[in-house]
Amino acid sequence: MIKICKIAGIMIIVAAFCSPGVSADERGCFGCSDLLKIKNVTDPAISPDGSYVAFVVVEPPDTSEGEKTYQGDIWMVDFDGNEQPRPFAFGPADERSPVWSPDGSWLAFTADREGKGRRSIYRIRFAGGEAEELASFDGSVVSFAYSPDGGRLAAVVIDGPSRAEEEMREKGFDEELFGTEERYKRLWIVNVHTGSRRLVSPDSMNVEAISWSPDGSKIAAVVSKVPGSNAEYFHSRLELLNPATGAAAMLSERAQGRPEFSSDGSAICFMYPLENPNVTVPVPVVAVIGTNGKGLKLLGVNYDGTLNRPVWDPGTEKLFVFDMAHSTARFSLLSVEDDSVEPVTKLYVPYYGGDVFDVSKDGSKVVYVKGASNRPGDLYSRGFGFLQGEKRLTHMNDFLDSRRLPEEKVVEWQSRDGTNVEGILVLPPGWKEKKRYPAVLCIHGGPMWAWWLGWHGSWHEWAIPLACDGYVVLLPNPRGSLGYGVGFARANFEDWGGGDFEDIMAGADFLVNGGYADPARIGIGGWSYGGYMTSWAVTHTKRFKAAVVGAGVTNLFSFHGTTDITPTFLRKYFGGIAYRRPDTYRSHSAVNYVERAATPTLVLHGMSDKRVPTEQGLEFFRALDQVGVETKLVLYPREGHGFREVPHQLDLINRVLDWFDEHLKK
Repeated sequence: MIKICKIAGIMIIVAAFCSPGVSADERGCFGCSDLLKIKNVTDPAISPDGSYVAFVVVEPPDTSEGEKTYQGDIWMVDFDGNEQPRPFAFGPADERSPVWSPDGSWLAFTADREGKGRRSIYRIRFAGGEAEELASFDGSVVSFAYSPDGGRLAAVVIDGPSRAEEEMREKGFDEELFGTEERYKRLWIVNVHTGSRRLVSPDSMNVEAISWSPDGSKIAAVVSKVPGSNAEYFHSRLELLNPATGAAAMLSERAQGRPEFSSDGSAICFMYPLENPNVTVPVPVVAVIGTNGKGLKLLGVNYDGTLNRPVWDPGTEKLFVFDMAHSTARFSLLSVEDDSVEPVTKLYVPYYGGDVFDVSKDGSKVVYVKGASNRPGDLYSRGFGFLQGEKRLTHMNDFLDSRRLPEEKVVEWQSRDGTNVEGILVLPPGWKEKKRYPAVLCIHGGPMWAWWLGWHGSWHEWAIPLACDGYVVLLPNPRGSLGYGVGFARANFEDWGGGDFEDIMAGADFLVNGGYADPARIGIGGWSYGGYMTSWAVTHTKRFKAAVVGAGVTNLFSFHGTTDITPTFLRKYFGGIAYRRPDTYRSHSAVNYVERAATPTLVLHGMSDKRVPTEQGLEFFRALDQVGVETKLVLYPREGHGFREVPHQLDLINRVLDWFDEHLKK
């Protein structure tokens, strides 16, 4: 039973246990309760000799035992797939980030085994045994890497509270000076043999990602002057650090992602946020620069897609990349010499920032996470040359074989101005060609993101649950999306709610004209920027009969003053800060057009959301309610922009289904 507190139309979920939701039997196919069975594979790491692969399996909690959040365990499987994958480092703590020692005798990882809210580095012998603590800090380990000789660790550690701070908090003095709550991430060097450690990074440096040079004499690091999302997303640079002295030299004033050295140590690849003077929206492209700071080369600038997460193919002038090619995610090779892209395999998985592939030390073997429209990603291996041939190493969600699941396909339509727009059409199980169905357009977040072919079933990806509930679902990639080149990603500059909205409305036309949707039963919904576009839609058209605004930006002016990515995010999109361009910000804010709204709208928001603060949902709910539009607001305690607690996730997806059912199926 869900306990709900109702305050003037606002519902706050106050107890974190709920019924498992709509069962597969009740829905006739994949149901919400099946979300509690999904296991996700991530962070593959090939052993130095190429014979084994460590990886993380993230499993849902046992809600019957009061557990609320997902937990990762380290698993192991041989590269050739001759052995059954098995748990390798596991327990009640959340284990992540497997890293092999250079000689392959140890596997290190991070975990909070003491339950103090901070992650330490542990290691376990490959031959077996109990895990032992290798390094712990007052703060929490974010990432780490072995030096090439295996004698040192470079660890990125977020500062913990000082002893004086803890003592003051115990006395009730827990006030914070705004702007100082974000803590620095520091670079530490740990002696593996003695356990001694040294702080390397200077006080004024926030370290985000690192990589050792092949000879162990340098560390490439993406850093910023201060901590926090605004600085890390928009004001990071690439530095070359001396791990012995902490001396640093800047190589590039712009950088993102994780840097990687070439095998000879002469160059570094990384992600570079590309801007131009007239359109300031930063679009990520691959970059390579010499370790002397010369010869910066930008790759993929003219590519009709988006490339990410570059890793050197050892001994070559090529990079392995995560390749977003229109509506298909691929694992590809990018030539540094001529900028050409060579597809290796389709992945059918989104890139959420975690690792989805790894390359062996000699470049002869790769492993990657590969999914499909009917299941989340599993682990696959592949060799090159005489080792060619893909092998599936895991079968984490085979229970889905017994579920009736939707089919999906890439579709294309033209917007009002002639722009070609692509998207994913998800059809319900048993779909009949001449039957018109209720339909929902699900809009992705970002805005610089996209939908790709693959699995779309989670608390914030509603396509599979909706399709299994009898809906045709369209996942449009309007202008501003990744995967279609730099120009397309920038095409919504100073135009949120303009061309992107026309692209989405043309997608609704496509559903009707193609015979898929009943024009009287179409809904719209989305999370984050998808919530923004949904709020814009309900204040600019009466075409949709139901809407769900999830963590949506509804007032750009107030958002600019409260989000954790101010002032840069909206300044990049709208050519200046809100206080100097108030009319521009307000003209692109849905809350200013609420008098036009008529669509029944469900608003969902986390109560600890720093990215899109809760007030955005509350403002829109109050506005809709006060002009007489049917609306509900549901707030979720402790949840940020991404929900962590599974009972909340299940409640959310059930509410989405119920809202659309109530308004589109009657």
